[in-house]
Amino acid sequence: MTSFKFHQRCGKLVTVFDDGRCAARGCPTQEFNEGIVFSNTLLPDDKVFEVKITKIISSWTGSIKLGVTAVDPENVEPVPPSSPELLNDTWLLSGSSVLHNGRPVLQSYGIDLDNLEEGDRVGVIRTREGDLVFYVNSCSQGVAASNIPSNLYVVLDLYGKCSQIAIVTDREQAGSSFFAPPSTDSNQIHEASTSQGPRLRDKLRFHTRCGSLVKLSANRRTGERLKPSDEFNNGIVMTHRPLKDDELFEIRIDRLVDKWSGSIEVGVTTHDPSTLSFPATMTNLRSGTIMMSGCGILTNGRGIRHEYGQMNLDELKEGDRIGMIRKSNAELHYYINGVDQGVASNKVPARVWGVVDLYGMTVRVTIVDPDNRDEKNMSLRRNTPLAFLDMQSPITEEAELEESLLFHTTCGLHAAVVNGGKTAHRPYAFEDFNHGVVLTERTLRPGEVFEVVVDQVVPKWAGSIEIGVTTHSPLDLEFPATMTNVRSGTYIMTGNGVMHNGTTIVDDYGQNLDQLKKGDRVGVMRAHSGMLHFYVNGIDQGPAASNVPPNVYGVIDLYGQAAAATIVDRNMVTNGQEECGTPGSMMTSSLSASTMYQPSPGDVVNTDLCFHQLHGRKARITNNGLTACRPHAIGEFNDAIVITNRPLQDGEIFEIALEKMVDRWSGSIEAGVTLIRPEELDFPSTLTDIDYDTWMLSGSSLMRDGELIRNGYPCDLDSLPVVDDLL
Repeated sequence: MTSFKFHQRCGKLVTVFDDGRCAARGCPTQEFNEGIVFSNTLLPDDKVFEVKITKIISSWTGSIKLGVTAVDPENVEPVPPSSPELLNDTWLLSGSSVLHNGRPVLQSYGIDLDNLEEGDRVGVIRTREGDLVFYVNSCSQGVAASNIPSNLYVVLDLYGKCSQIAIVTDREQAGSSFFAPPSTDSNQIHEASTSQGPRLRDKLRFHTRCGSLVKLSANRRTGERLKPSDEFNNGIVMTHRPLKDDELFEIRIDRLVDKWSGSIEVGVTTHDPSTLSFPATMTNLRSGTIMMSGCGILTNGRGIRHEYGQMNLDELKEGDRIGMIRKSNAELHYYINGVDQGVASNKVPARVWGVVDLYGMTVRVTIVDPDNRDEKNMSLRRNTPLAFLDMQSPITEEAELEESLLFHTTCGLHAAVVNGGKTAHRPYAFEDFNHGVVLTERTLRPGEVFEVVVDQVVPKWAGSIEIGVTTHSPLDLEFPATMTNVRSGTYIMTGNGVMHNGTTIVDDYGQNLDQLKKGDRVGVMRAHSGMLHFYVNGIDQGPAASNVPPNVYGVIDLYGQAAAATIVDRNMVTNGQEECGTPGSMMTSSLSASTMYQPSPGDVVNTDLCFHQLHGRKARITNNGLTACRPHAIGEFNDAIVITNRPLQDGEIFEIALEKMVDRWSGSIEAGVTLIRPEELDFPSTLTDIDYDTWMLSGSSLMRDGELIRNGYPCDLDSLPVVDDLL
């Protein structure tokens, strides 16, 4: 058994003690860096190096960083202040981002290390296949990088809040079956197994190497092209491993922009993504590549079939699915929404990777797993006339008002939008203080309050969040370093003043935004009269401007200290007449809902459990967080995940009552538990799309991380009637 210790070469504030098994950062309340430590030996393949956080200093933001490096600690002189400065083949998990040689290569990866507490564990492993996998509290976070070299040292950074750690011994690891010796299957990644420690599986993901404008998320199951209003190419993503014979590789179109001609292109290639020099578009490759583009098939960039199948990829909509299979007889077949389009090519080489080109109109896609219910529901939605949906689901003014505000994913250079559009942040807030402008996805309605809560503050900078409205759309705005630089159509509250097109129009207006703390709220509202009001923690600061034009977007600038903010769901604050689940309310035939079960008098329960304000983009939370509904249930069947506002306690029952159902779709409610915090979840279309740290019941099937573990469970959720209580 390998017994790890820390190397004596370390950061200048680090003390290594307890025979090399513990490390602490000196002056932890005055200094936040200079805390690098290394392993004293190379990391063997398939061996987990794990540490426990033993001391947290709450005055800082940021926390432990963990990774591997090819740099021999003996040759590091001097040891840099922070681990991202290590180059020469260094991979790090920092927060929820994976860095290679100091540059981000994967965002929204797994649990955010910055949120860990004393007693939490983090670990890392290099598999014999060359995959890098991180663990948090014995749970695999999935493959972070592939094809990494061997002969690596472990590197840790006692940064920010994390001031002391201890190596978890082999004996302590043996107490968790998760860390049993891994099997030796190739092309697979580690995950927890309840019976025999980590087993390996090969669920398809996108490779870490991709087009220059691509951002990967959702454990590398989602790919998105950045700057979609400015750029139409450089959006290639490929599978992390070659496709197996008769294996379906299928993706769903999540987002389109109505600007460019042409759209998604999909296919297979013999080129290994780890060595490929990615072209602007995949049809530029002149060897080993077969692509479907529009309704044609191209081999090595040349058209060989001009009329293939019954569908044109340029005409697909959001929610449509495209799949491909390289069959064992060497034929390539494409599938559109589950329908086989026939043989596209034959004599396809045996070793090919799946490839998707996020070209033109296509901005974001997600890898999906086969689901017969989705195929039936997609077919039903496509084949139902819009007039029928309008008749069944009249959109009243009140229903329109329920449409939640979201941030647009096109945003400032240093900003990113996560949590299904509810949260915006500056991922590297300790390194930069501006370029954090984020706009709402749609214009504000008259009288609608756009309000955010400050989630993270970095005290090292001056200035803080700025909020306002602008006539510029997120697709047209040339994003500035700060919003006060915009010279047209913009009203901004900054500090305690109000600016119009970069010029101060009100001094000493209201509470100073530079003094806001984590948890404070700030909002803006354009009234029907054209008057503009700002709000701080729900208190109206008074009229700020008049004659503000209609059709304005909400805008925040995550400037200086303000590192993250989440939109406050205005539907969380309701009166009785707006509750989804009450008679005489908005509950119509177009609306499906469930409500937290109300116990009988005398029952001993916790009363603070409700639904979290972060949720799927087609769900709505009302009734002070007790009711969840899908307002347009006749026209939509998915994107409605809701989650509790806090973790469940041991022995605590989470129970809901089904109040409304629509007899139209296949499948019904799915329920379960997850270790993923709402703030860290990029809400997918269905629960079964979550492929880590999640256990659930779908129909009568028990699933873990999207994989079936038991069929024929006695309770079939697809058969539940209205007003059944679900535990």
